[in-house]
Amino acid sequence: MTRNGSLLHLVTAAIFVIAGLRHALFAPRAVVTDSAHLAGPLLPLPVMPQVPIPSFYLDPDNPLMWALLIAIWAMVLLDAVGQWIDPTDSNALRDGRPRVWPLIVVAVGGAALWPGLSGHPAVLTVVAGAGAGLMIMGARRAAGRHRPAIGFFAGWATAVASAALAQLASTQLGLPGHVIPVIAILPAAAVGMAAQLWIGPSIGYSAALIWAFCGLAISTMGTDPMIALAAILGISAMASVLVRAAS
Repeated sequence: MTRNGSLLHLVTAAIFVIAGLRHALFAPRAVVTDSAHLAGPLLPLPVMPQVPIPSFYLDPDNPLMWALLIAIWAMVLLDAVGQWIDPTDSNALRDGRPRVWPLIVVAVGGAALWPGLSGHPAVLTVVAGAGAGLMIMGARRAAGRHRPAIGFFAGWATAVASAALAQLASTQLGLPGHVIPVIAILPAAAVGMAAQLWIGPSIGYSAALIWAFCGLAISTMGTDPMIALAAILGISAMASVLVRAAS
């Protein structure tokens, strides 16, 4: 990695963290105006809040999701700082290995836009899906270079893209709110299994997806036990490939 490349990587990571932190701390939360939702505390079952499902990842509502988001910020920043101090990509081409930093800069730079796109699931699906794809490719390239942040970010991006896709499907097909988290989990698990097998021996990707599924289940499963079942299936699927990657 050239010095200019490592500087661009560091600046992009800082912008991503600042944008995400600003959104999570200061963005106005969705206001529930539907009379049925206002009566939620009086109903026998909890009612799903009318907020875009990707917002659970970008604007957390429980400690587990906050911990995941903070871990993402910390790992992305630490990876960028580490490359500034010791740019391992600098010898990549000389050793016959492809560089990783261009993929990271594009993916993380795009991720800085995600908070502003949380209400636009079609655009967020495309942008987050592209970011996840770039980082999955980066995780494969970085295998053996001791850079877990790349795979971890790729797993989180996969979860965000799947959540945006679920929100889009719900909008277009008129699906009930309690089905959206199920749709958000199961496709992410299917993509995640294939991606983890392709990435190889790196556990960050599966770990991030498992963490995301747990957090989403906690945020939403009060509306329907089917969400908990979907989370269990997704976690089990990712755990199976995680064990294989770690062995």
